[in-house]
Formats: sequence, structure tokens, C-alpha cells
Amino acid sequence: MFCSRLLILQEIVSHENLVKINDYFYSLIGNEKNVITVSKLAKAIDISENLAAKVLIKCRDANILCEKYSIRCPNCGLLVKRIESLEEINDDCFQCYNCDEDFFVSPKDIELLYSLVEDGKSVFIDGQQNNTSCSTAISVAPSDTLHGVLLAGGVNEYFWHFDDSKQAYFMEFLKRVKLAKGTTKKIGDTLENMTKELFKCCSAFVVSNIRTTTNQIDGFIRNKMYVPYGVFNKIGSEFIIECKNESNTPKGEYLSKMHSILTVANAGEEGKKIKFGIIVSKKKGPSTFRTLAVKYYLSNKIVIISISINELEDLISKKGNLLEMIDRKIIEIETDSTTDLKECGLYSS
Repeated sequence: MFCSRLLILQEIVSHENLVKINDYFYSLIGNEKNVITVSKLAKAIDISENLAAKVLIKCRDANILCEKYSIRCPNCGLLVKRIESLEEINDDCFQCYNCDEDFFVSPKDIELLYSLVEDGKSVFIDGQQNNTSCSTAISVAPSDTLHGVLLAGGVNEYFWHFDDSKQAYFMEFLKRVKLAKGTTKKIGDTLENMTKELFKCCSAFVVSNIRTTTNQIDGFIRNKMYVPYGVFNKIGSEFIIECKNESNTPKGEYLSKMHSILTVANAGEEGKKIKFGIIVSKKKGPSTFRTLAVKYYLSNKIVIISISINELEDLISKKGNLLEMIDRKIIEIETDSTTDLKECGLYSS
């Protein structure tokens, strides 16, 4: 018997390994269905842990697997708490009753367990527990922690969720943006609303518009699950978006205004608070955007990128990864690259 939903893995694994993955999932019985990990999958079908992490992430996105998390004491390995979502982790300090140590959770302390959706009963019971004596440390394979999965599978792939239904939804939204009529505000709101909804496809982002004493910010984004990996390390825990739905090429002064907003927000601390911004426009930005962006990065480490409607349409039509696009555009500014990093094959979005 073959699960057709596993065909989504064809782009990253060979046919032989695809069959092995299918057979592995079907061979799981009882509680084994609820404790699938990167290291177990890698060992079972003889693939690298990096590839195993990507396989599990894709299976999660296809609703073949669901994931749950356990927080373990970094000192003794005791299971301190199990959680359904990373959103449940806050800045509170945890205490382990086994070794009586307080600790703040890092990605290395979070163990990931995958379950087959059709049989996804929790492997844990509520409360702190340990299958061995409290004095015995439990060793979790590094590849089975959030830290290991993010390093192997990548932040971009892990947090970006964009399936066929979302693709269809945003293709229709794009048509409304292009055909929008009415007042300047109504036309602008259409692009702004689409942009905010698109960024919500990243499970780490919370998006809203806010007012300051001097400005209206179209999109203020908080990274509610900030982890210092990959693109998240570059954009920080908060950043802003401005949308320009003009029929003509947007003015270079828009980028200067955003830099001014970010400079004020940082109170002269060179991008230590909010260090990133995005201008989304109907038309492609002028060459001065790029020149000014590089200048501002070199002067105070603030990065501002621009994304056009045509780029978003290409991303949506190909079910690309917005986080990867952002990552690429940041690198292009930081390196002052004259080479298109997508066209040369370094990035797919």
C-alpha cells in the first residue's frame, strides 16, 4: 500500500527512499506512531539527518504528521513540560524539581516528536515525568531538538506554511490588488491587506498596523517565536512594512522615510532594536532604492529591502518561500551584490 500524499517528497528524495519512507510509516505500531524523530527516520531508511529533518517538515506541512514538543531540563534531562505549540513558550524561567535548577528555555532544550495524524495520540501525560529514576539523565539526540531541526531543515522551511489552498487564495487576492478601483486609500488598503495576510503564512509572525506620534505604519510585525537562526537572526524580533500601491515607480524618498522611522525607533543605537524594514510596491522600486539601502546598511546596520507585486506574483504562482526571498534580498544588500542570487541558483525564491 502506498500513501499518495507522500509524493510531495519527490523533489527531495529518490524513488527508492520514497518507498522506504512509506514502508517505515506503515511499519509503525502502537506508540511508535507517536514518537517519530529525525534520528529514528534517518537510521531506519539510511539517509542523512539533514534530509530526514526536511522530510518530516514536508510531511507536517502536508498534514501527514503533526508535531509536539517537550521541554527538558538542560542539566539532568528531566521532562519538565510538554507543549502543543511553540507559542506556549514565553520568557518565564522554568524550574526542574529533580535537580532544583532554574533555567530559561533555548532551542537545544526543546525536543520534537512527530505523530502520524490519523493516530496522533500524545506520547506524554501532563506534568513532569521520567521513565527512569529522577537521578538518571535522559540523553536526547541533538538532531531531535528544535536546535537540530532548524539547523538541518532550515528556519525558512520550518516556519513557512503555504499549501495549494493558500496559493489559490492569494492568486485571487493579487487580481483584486491589480484591478482595485476607488479612492487612493481604498486602493492602498487592498495591497496592504494582502501583504499582511501573506506574512501571516509564517507561523512565527504577528502582523498589525500601528500609529506612532508622527507616522502611520502599514505593517508592524512581531516575531513571536524569535530564535537566533538564519533569516530570523537578520530581521530581529520586530520589523516594519510600508505598502505603496501607486501606478508609477515609487519615489526614492520612501526608502529615506523608512530609514528615518527606523533610526528614531532605535534611538541612535545602530539597529539594535528594530533593524529591518520592507517596502512593498505595485511597481518595481527605482535604482536609488538599492543605492540608498546599501548606504544605510554600511552606515548603521539597518537593512531595508523592496518587493514588487510582480515578485510576489512569481512567488505565489510557484509556491515559493517568502522567508527565503527576504533572506536573499538581505544578502544582496549586505554584500552589495550586482549578481541576481536567484538567477545564479543560490536561492529558489
